[in-house]
Amino acid sequence: MLFVDNLHVHYGLQHALKGISFTVQPKEIVTLIGANGAGKTSIVMAISNLIRKSAGSIKFLGQDITQSEPSDIVKQGICHIPEGRLIFPYLTVEENLILGDFGNTSANPNRLNENLDQVYQLFPRLKERRKQNGGTLSGGEQQMLAIGRGLMLDPKLIMLDEPSLGLAPIIVEQIFELILKIRDWGKTILLIEQNAKMALEIADRGLVIENGIVSLSGNAATLANDPGVIAAYLGI
Repeated sequence: MLFVDNLHVHYGLQHALKGISFTVQPKEIVTLIGANGAGKTSIVMAISNLIRKSAGSIKFLGQDITQSEPSDIVKQGICHIPEGRLIFPYLTVEENLILGDFGNTSANPNRLNENLDQVYQLFPRLKERRKQNGGTLSGGEQQMLAIGRGLMLDPKLIMLDEPSLGLAPIIVEQIFELILKIRDWGKTILLIEQNAKMALEIADRGLVIENGIVSLSGNAATLANDPGVIAAYLGI
């Protein structure tokens, strides 16, 4: 589904990504783990073409999207849910969700209502709070809203950047259970996550990003038992 080949990104003189290559297959959860500043967010920003690439290519469903406009990348079926959630705090929950439908190429009133019903089925708490302003929600509810807004696109690939950031452990567990449900709906997920233990528990495959390179990759369960990964990221 997604093919990233020899991706390089510079921020001025800083060489942030140094030849990143990987693939994501349909209906997989692939997680990128690594320390702060390793380059994980730069990877998804580059896929969305929100930052300039120095070299490399990106293909989605066989089509080269390396230089595509971010809006066109959304229309092709890639949803990017950024770190920090970035909901609209002064709009209601339902207004936030409806805005997520704007990039949906198959949008129509009936489809909009179907997508809303699906999101409310996955996140009953959002339905209960659909008339509240987004800014009045708890951190976990805002993360649910950000994910729900992305699902309104009916995307083929969902890129989630640090969905557990700043959340209580019990809420983190709920968010990861929801990510599994989303995959069960037939979605493909590229997950960036500092909580390496939980990310590897739900992922099919993982990549360890260190200083802008892929230092290790493979089956998630294998990585979870790798002594180096355990020592560096799992705190065991």
